[in-house]
Amino acid sequence: MPDSMSAAMRLARLLFGAMLACGVCNESVCAQTTQQVAPTRVPMPDNAKLTLLIQMHIAALSQANLTGNYSVLHALGSPAFQAVNSTAQLAANFTVFRSQGIDISPTILLPPMLTGPPKLEGTDLLRVSGQYDTKPQRVVFEMAFQAVNNAWRLAGIAVSTVADNQVVQRVEQPAAASQPLKAPRPGSPAKK
Repeated sequence: MPDSMSAAMRLARLLFGAMLACGVCNESVCAQTTQQVAPTRVPMPDNAKLTLLIQMHIAALSQANLTGNYSVLHALGSPAFQAVNSTAQLAANFTVFRSQGIDISPTILLPPMLTGPPKLEGTDLLRVSGQYDTKPQRVVFEMAFQAVNNAWRLAGIAVSTVADNQVVQRVEQPAAASQPLKAPRPGSPAKK
């Protein structure tokens, strides 16, 4: 089982990287398929807003997994994310949740625990990663949000489950809105 979990996590990381790379591109293929969105300066969300942003998208994914309807998750995405991720593609990306009966809805009742401070890349891309202390499996996530029309819109999402005794990374509280962030995060977590 650990080998299959590890393989699933590697595959999920690869899928998330591809989704994020495509979801946040502003030129090349995405510019040909969607209207270019000029970057806007959106303030770093404070702890409450960051928690709400994470919870809203986890809830949308949970409902999409339970119903098989990914239209709301798709609609919450940035224009670039929508251009490269149809509802059918999102359903395919999260098939394993439905096929294995994985229900992430308990996360809605718990606060997300970040594995590092949120990272602002440039002026318009915010990355967060963390986990929910659910049992018997922890829910691990990484999300990217793009600033569009003075709001943070989903640019990438990866979610997986890991054994509750598996250490994911160090866990800390979300950074304050006034704290500047400098280093972009090169990696991405798994989507199971």
